[in-house]
Amino acid sequence: MSVKNSNLSEPQTVAVLRLSAIGDVVLCASMVMHLSKCSGFKVFWITTIQTKELLGEIPAVEYIIIPKPKNLRTFFECKRILKNYTFDFLLLAQASFSAHFVSLCINSKLKIGFDSRRSKDLHRLFIEDRISQAEEHFVDAYYSFSEKLGLDTPDAPSWNGLFNSNLTNPFHQFNLPADKLLLFVNPSSSKLERNWDAYSYVSVINYAHKNGLCVVIIGGNKVNELKFNQQVTSGCENPPINLTGKIKLSELPQLIKLCDILMAPDTGAVHIATALKIPVIGLFAVANPDLTGPYRSSQFSVNRFELACEKFSKSKKFNFFGRIHDSRAMALIKVEDVTAKLDQLIRYISEEAKS
Repeated sequence: MSVKNSNLSEPQTVAVLRLSAIGDVVLCASMVMHLSKCSGFKVFWITTIQTKELLGEIPAVEYIIIPKPKNLRTFFECKRILKNYTFDFLLLAQASFSAHFVSLCINSKLKIGFDSRRSKDLHRLFIEDRISQAEEHFVDAYYSFSEKLGLDTPDAPSWNGLFNSNLTNPFHQFNLPADKLLLFVNPSSSKLERNWDAYSYVSVINYAHKNGLCVVIIGGNKVNELKFNQQVTSGCENPPINLTGKIKLSELPQLIKLCDILMAPDTGAVHIATALKIPVIGLFAVANPDLTGPYRSSQFSVNRFELACEKFSKSKKFNFFGRIHDSRAMALIKVEDVTAKLDQLIRYISEEAKS
């Protein structure tokens, strides 16, 4: 079913349900902005406060902020907030019990969700229509939702105008040098299986320092993240600047905007940097970067996902949508793989500066 709206006099109301995690809301934001530019739709984004803090205001998009759904109390709070809204379309752009929990509170004439291969947590029971099945990046999957509403997908999806903030550079106190390339490293992912080992990070950071780069460690304020990032910092010959836990979520895009290169496993920082057109050295073995890596800019990433499928998946075969739940997978990425990408990027930046 494809919904056309060009002949309607009144805009149709579209609600997008995509709760935070950081990376997912950044990936989804390009499609939401695309929807908001169509005069035929009035767009609402049902999400948590962290999404708004990270992305900032989006023109022609109304946030509906709900608590993180985790128990009956929050369910009734979601129901209270959403009871006065009725939508023509709900784009259920998250296949998880938490999102399904919220969707029960939403009045919508049509609920559109993922195809069967990308469905989980009984997703099919909460929707009436689906996007088409395809092996594609998450960004393209989100755009499949807007295609269901009759919009063409742009040749080059964009995040221009995202991360609106009055902050220009609130980081003067950290004394980031202006005369060196800045390599930001976000070592910790939300799942431990995605993390590279501390010794390998230390080796790459030492290499970067010897090649004249200033290295900055970034990350959140969770105990495990603080501990791991400090372990990396302490192990370096010349300790990098460690900003772990010192940056508010609303400030994170402005900070990442200052760097020349970001290095990270599968984390939200990868997608923030990509949206800001910052080159990323992504470290991928437990997930497919063609699904969840830097969008259309994975040339500097290290991809060992196919090898990890062969070694550690039950089927021993490549699965586009698969995940490897084995702590040994990230060890398939070697230090020399990453330093080679770093050399390549330094040359690329140097050539770009000359042109």
